[in-house]
Amino acid sequence: MTWTVHTCLITLAILCVWQAEVAETCSCLRRHPQEQFCSADVVMKATIDGKLRVGITMHGNFSAFGYVKRLKTFKGTCAQIDEIHTASSSAGCGVRLKTNTEYLLSGSVSGIRMNVYLCDWAMLWDKLTDSQREGVVYNYEQGCGCKFTYCSTAPCAASSSAECLWGDEATERKLFGKSTKDYTCTMKSDKSCAWCKNGEENCLDHKDV
Repeated sequence: MTWTVHTCLITLAILCVWQAEVAETCSCLRRHPQEQFCSADVVMKATIDGKLRVGITMHGNFSAFGYVKRLKTFKGTCAQIDEIHTASSSAGCGVRLKTNTEYLLSGSVSGIRMNVYLCDWAMLWDKLTDSQREGVVYNYEQGCGCKFTYCSTAPCAASSSAECLWGDEATERKLFGKSTKDYTCTMKSDKSCAWCKNGEENCLDHKDV
């Protein structure tokens, strides 16, 4: 085999691997942070002890894992959780977590392991808004029986009364007259759902547009 042919074959192999990596990209459905909170097994404030290490799962996939230090639990039981696992690359929906940094982490639980991916709510603690912190600590669970529906434009109709519509700020202003960012999706005593503050007080009414 000549040097030129050998070089071409190597280049072709690299291109094939690159194309395979590009094809395998992470894709997540658009979800509201409160919806991510509600769908998680566990939500907690935590730090990562030590750099994440890469290993291979029983299914042959690369995984990054490290030890987690729990600071506060907002949902679920995580007394047994010692490790945090994610995919080893962003293409596999892996999250990058720094050591000695406070995060809000949400995800699923398997034994002593918490699984966190890009489609879960994983965020620097100091990047949370005041309303998000209040929601995590006090209010978000009040709406976990509600359905969250993303509206890309207005008008946008709910399929039932137990539904909270949301979208970008411009769409929400058309739907409600203001943004919902400081409100919590709340299930009221009549089992209907609305964006509210202070329990069932000060709720936003859906506008017919």
